[in-house]
Amino acid sequence: MVFKMKLSTLNSKIILGSFVALSFISLGNKPSVAAINCNAVETFGNAYKSQILTKIHDGVKGKSYKINRRKTLKIHGVKSISFDKCRIRVATSVTLKRKVRRDASGTVKLRTDITSFNLPAKRICYKNARVTDVNLSRTLGIGEAIYKWVANKALPNNKCITLK
Repeated sequence: MVFKMKLSTLNSKIILGSFVALSFISLGNKPSVAAINCNAVETFGNAYKSQILTKIHDGVKGKSYKINRRKTLKIHGVKSISFDKCRIRVATSVTLKRKVRRDASGTVKLRTDITSFNLPAKRICYKNARVTDVNLSRTLGIGEAIYKWVANKALPNNKCITLK
């Protein structure tokens, strides 16, 4: 069974490079057009949480993204994932490598809305992915807000996760 639900746009928030946390996801077809059962999505997500976390973690671990000529964001991996009805929340561990100042390390949190769900295929599709929080050491709030704004512009949407 394939389900779909229109969800409201999420508030924009947080850091550049956090878009990476969802860019790892294996691509699939675009979501279908049926109604989605959010309780079923949450149950599926919690039942397969470790597999989903491992797939995401393996996809992003060790990746680096150049922000500008003096800054590079390094993704260490996914720290946690949670399911709340038709929403996924992901926390990633990152380091902002800098040439001028000391490196900053911390966490980038994201959330996304589930738009379709196919239990037999073990497939979840999402959109409206947004960085919700950036928490970096040695970085002022204004810097975190700028990283977040840029990340939300570059964050991939309309993607699918397929488990084997």
